[in-house]
Amino acid sequence: MQSYNFDYNQYRKKINTPKKSSLSILCFLILICLGLAMFLYPNTIKKDEYYFVEINSFLTYNEASNLANNISAMNGAGYVYYDGKYRVFAAFYPTKEDAEKVCENLISNYPTCSVYTLKCDRFYKLNTLTDNQNKSIEDLLKANVNLMNEVYKCIINFDTNEININRLFLNLESIRSDYKRYSDAFFNQFNTNTKYNKAKKYVAKIVEFTDYFEQLKEEENEQTISQKLKYKLVKMVIDHSSLLDSF
Repeated sequence: MQSYNFDYNQYRKKINTPKKSSLSILCFLILICLGLAMFLYPNTIKKDEYYFVEINSFLTYNEASNLANNISAMNGAGYVYYDGKYRVFAAFYPTKEDAEKVCENLISNYPTCSVYTLKCDRFYKLNTLTDNQNKSIEDLLKANVNLMNEVYKCIINFDTNEININRLFLNLESIRSDYKRYSDAFFNQFNTNTKYNKAKKYVAKIVEFTDYFEQLKEEENEQTISQKLKYKLVKMVIDHSSLLDSF
């Protein structure tokens, strides 16, 4: 009988070498998974944009503050925003088109006038949170955007005499009441969650913005009311963008 010597090394090499067909299938599945991941989690995260009319920018705060005071006296926000430069904002606008139209009107007096775009990441559901917590954040952020737009409408209608001072405060109180429902729901969900203390801090600042509506009633000068509301609205939008970055 012919003897047969079993070559163990050859056997081990054979079983440890995947078949070409198996390797091709594995590569194909990996490519599908990568494609799906890129679709669900794009490399470039979509961003929200908020628009301001910037009158000028400076290297020092004192220069910016002087211009901001002049803009305030002319019923603009006169808000100084720092991002490496001190930028003087005249107002917030919900759309880029609105901001561009205002710049066109101001460019003759302020050649440096331009549209400043503030970009921040959109909120995506967090795996570490419950469905109710994610929903409370989503609802709150939608309420923030609605708050910006509604206050902006109030300012425009008041400045153009479409509404009087009494109607302005009635509208602001209604806006404040609507927003409180969403801010309360958010705080209820995150009351004991210390991980999101930074987010809660910014929500508290936005709530302070709506509480400020009551203080405005003490102002006797209607132009001052309009200017202060513009200033606070710019600050509120910036706080909103910081809130998005805090999640």
